[in-house]
Amino acid sequence: MSITVKNTTPDTTRVTLFGELRDGSFDAKIMAETDVPYTRCWEDEIEQRIVYIQPDPDQLKAILAALNERRLTVEQLQEFGSVGGGTSEIPV
Repeated sequence: MSITVKNTTPDTTRVTLFGELRDGSFDAKIMAETDVPYTRCWEDEIEQRIVYIQPDPDQLKAILAALNERRLTVEQLQEFGSVGGGTSEIPV
């Protein structure tokens, strides 16, 4: 199964910040590109990555479930984002 999410566009650049946490789980926050912190967004994070997609709440929930169930990697997810606009089909 896959979901179609909107990619960001240069005039309204919003990103989804994904964080891998110490317990092996993932969390995410959607924000303006200019609001991404230079420091950790989650206290217990191992790593955070910016992905240029704008999922709706249900899509974000499905993406997080796929990450947490190891059906999707952050590396794979990052390949789907684009600043050029359009949409991405993400297998979840």
